[in-house]
Amino acid sequence: MSFSKNRNNLGRYLLLLALAVGLTIAAGAASPVPQNSSQHKVLFEKAKFTMETRGDLKGAIDLFEEIIRKYPNEREYAAKSLYLAGVCYEKLGERQGRQAEAAFRKIVEDYPEQTEEVNLAKEKLLVFEKGQASLRPGGVEFGMRRVFPFGTFGSPSPDGRFFSCRDDSGDLVIIETATGKKRRLTNNASWDKGDFVGTSRISPDGRKVAYSWCRDFTTMDLVVAGIDGSGKKTLCQGKLEPRDGGEYFWPCGWTPDGQAVIGLIFNGEEQQIGFVSVNDASLRIVKDRLRFRRNNPEQVSLSPDGRWIAYDSRQADDTGRYDLLLMAADGSGEVPLVKHPADDRLLAWTRRGDSILFASDRSGSWDAWLVSAKNGKPQGDPVLIKRDFGTVGSPTGIVPLGISRDGSFYYEARSWMEEVQTAALDMEKIQILTPPHRVSGSFEGANCYADWSPDGKTIAFSSRRDGASALCFVSPDTGEHKEIFPRGLGHLGRINWHPDGNSVVAVGSRQGGGAGGIYRVDIESGTVTPVVTEGSGFHSPRCTLDGKYVFYEEDTSWEDKVFRIMRVDIETREKKEIYRSTDQIIRMDISPDGKSLAFLEAADSCLKTMTLSGGQSHIVYRFDKGWATSVAWSPDGRYLFFSRIPEGEGKTGRIELWRISSQGGEPVKFPLQARGMENLRFSPDGKRISFNTFEVRYETWVMENFLPKSAGNK
Repeated sequence: MSFSKNRNNLGRYLLLLALAVGLTIAAGAASPVPQNSSQHKVLFEKAKFTMETRGDLKGAIDLFEEIIRKYPNEREYAAKSLYLAGVCYEKLGERQGRQAEAAFRKIVEDYPEQTEEVNLAKEKLLVFEKGQASLRPGGVEFGMRRVFPFGTFGSPSPDGRFFSCRDDSGDLVIIETATGKKRRLTNNASWDKGDFVGTSRISPDGRKVAYSWCRDFTTMDLVVAGIDGSGKKTLCQGKLEPRDGGEYFWPCGWTPDGQAVIGLIFNGEEQQIGFVSVNDASLRIVKDRLRFRRNNPEQVSLSPDGRWIAYDSRQADDTGRYDLLLMAADGSGEVPLVKHPADDRLLAWTRRGDSILFASDRSGSWDAWLVSAKNGKPQGDPVLIKRDFGTVGSPTGIVPLGISRDGSFYYEARSWMEEVQTAALDMEKIQILTPPHRVSGSFEGANCYADWSPDGKTIAFSSRRDGASALCFVSPDTGEHKEIFPRGLGHLGRINWHPDGNSVVAVGSRQGGGAGGIYRVDIESGTVTPVVTEGSGFHSPRCTLDGKYVFYEEDTSWEDKVFRIMRVDIETREKKEIYRSTDQIIRMDISPDGKSLAFLEAADSCLKTMTLSGGQSHIVYRFDKGWATSVAWSPDGRYLFFSRIPEGEGKTGRIELWRISSQGGEPVKFPLQARGMENLRFSPDGKRISFNTFEVRYETWVMENFLPKSAGNK
């Protein structure tokens, strides 16, 4: 069986590549006077980051306890810290269970006025009480532990002894869970050539594995092989073809008899659920027109008896939230399984097939829940299993891998780390004078998109927080720090200082999921003024020297492959098209004399320049191999700097700094490299450079002994 071409599927293709390489190349006075934040608040945010993003639970506990010890009069933050310390103890497993329970009891007894934390603590204590009543024989308790310090992109065997895994080379291996020993099933992966395994699923009898295999970044095959690598058979061949569309099969599991693979069929903008026969490679579609959102990993799970299919479905109000649906394996009798205004995401069927594990943000955090199901219908209300389980339904967060026969749930925890760094350099001597270092010690891993103030005294950058972004200002010389939360804005993207030094323009989105666009933010007051909100896909805002205009890139139409460089008048908001391409132009910069624009055009893999009025572009450099992640003019206008992915480094994320004359010629490499380096910016005097680093981290975890006996434990 082979699939035919269809509509554009670039979003999913790019997501696949991002997951494949572990790198996303993305997603008053003239200079403000920074002020120090309240120290207990800063320490609290650092502790939360250590807990949630870095996953260092013991380190987070030390920080939370430091807050309780140093700032006892800050009772709100002391209670919050005590609660989160208890959560950390809880996540560390059964040995720390008593410490977690003690922390929650202390909140109830010592902080009665902190209503929110008291209620949360009471819920935790109730779970502890229920947990004591539902211990398995032998007194085995609920626990969560890390299985591998890396992601597998695969699944556990039914007995949990083995895992199908994509190794660093991109090949498929079988790894022994207890020892980490590997057995290679493929030997021909190449990240540079675009040959690697996408995902894999082990059969119910543990003897076979089904996996997707990407070839040349254009073809996606569904392959079945013995777990020892024998009997390899390609069942279907799909086409990725990001510019022209494509169609391919993504395996999600097996039928109980091992005779067919169930999965998702991606067909341009459309998705289907279907089965592929292992014997004759025939395809059987059981569900059309799924309500999925591009760029989000969706889940489909077949019940252990093979009779029922559970899957995610986007809610009709187009909020981006999902419900869970249940239908017979032939596609009939579809009914809502979990229908709620919150965002609910499928995790897996339990082994007995009488209940389904799912994640939901209905309580304000992403928690794990269990809902019973019988004869294709839900039974009763969902039951809370684990609070603060982790975000589900985004490229980073929790990705379900499967449940073993003993009821243990395996999953992948994915997180990203972004930092703003600076280094001193000598442009003429091609030297790095001081090595790169972070501009901020707060909220490690959450800082990005920096730009230098017009006087070079301050660096502005965006810092991710819970549900929003802070706009931060740091003096690289004194270390003084100030932050604001722009009024009405949620997340902030790329930033550019306005020439007045009192404001910045930034890509952003309104709070509560409102419209995205480019906004001007007053640094002193935090007031936000829209610059442009009509359109979609805003990138790389750059102010002209007179401060009158902002240039930016707009993703006008993915369907028609129309991407435009636009100019907007800040005062009148009048827009004008300057340049048009068939692919995104998300990296550009205005020359220091305010006359030219430099940009990276992916459509023909070139670094180009043109006048700000538009017209004919000039090729400065053509990338025959590799590609660049950002471009910036040197302050004297003589050079263009770009961050370049070197040949053979597609998987590692290592990126180098290069320079070329603005008139063209041969580029020169600087002795500076970093993982995920992009967003190059120079201080006005040309003595320092700032850039972002980016790294995606993966770990494999298991949640054990979480099911009551009636829900699947034996």
